Amino acid sequence: MTTRAWPLDLRPTGMTFYVQTLTASFAAAMTAQVTVAERAGAHWRADMAMWALPAQVVQIDTMLASGGTVLLPVFGKLTGHGVGPAFNTLAAEIGPTRFDDDTLFDDGFGFSEGAGAVSVIGGCLSRLALGGCRPGSLALTVGDLIQTSAGRAHIIISVSPADINGVALCRLAPPLRSPPTLAAPVLDNCRIAMMVVGSDAGDGQTEPPARTTYTLNFEEDLSWPTA
Repeated sequence: MTTRAWPLDLRPTGMTFYVQTLTASFAAAMTAQVTVAERAGAHWRADMAMWALPAQVVQIDTMLASGGTVLLPVFGKLTGHGVGPAFNTLAAEIGPTRFDDDTLFDDGFGFSEGAGAVSVIGGCLSRLALGGCRPGSLALTVGDLIQTSAGRAHIIISVSPADINGVALCRLAPPLRSPPTLAAPVLDNCRIAMMVVGSDAGDGQTEPPARTTYTLNFEEDLSWPTA
């Protein structure tokens, strides 16, 4: 399957990104009260409108004609707020820390005194764990995007302060669909693997110097493996 990265120089005039949650409704037989419950399988949807110059029309038409997956950026959130302080900043402040047997402190997540940085150490469903954080600090910012693996990005909806071992838990939307990459969190230029599900192109002449309008609709590529 063809996979293309959307060029950052092709900027839309308007763009909407949102998480579509799947729900199921149940009506009580006696009271007729309706209960709405969330089901597994929430995914990303995006709508994009743009004016394209003749040179850009070639790029867009090529991507649309090739089909497959588009690695789409979120133009409103190309840059994240960064991560909080790492555990090594605390180690530098408190000085040498050793056990009774004179071995260096180790929290079991690969952190050794005076070394290490904030990194993804695991995750499942709607939760992501980060290690190497300064105890009591917030590792990430609510509302930011985080890319957990190639083509998979999520919005951070809550963050708990790091515990004494430097581990912070985050809640994500939509849920993880593939195992997270165990590395430093990617917050800048996050890309989401999506497919075009709607296209209304060519509302006007395409001869220079006229511009062509595009209205494109995308959804997350559900053919990718799930977590």
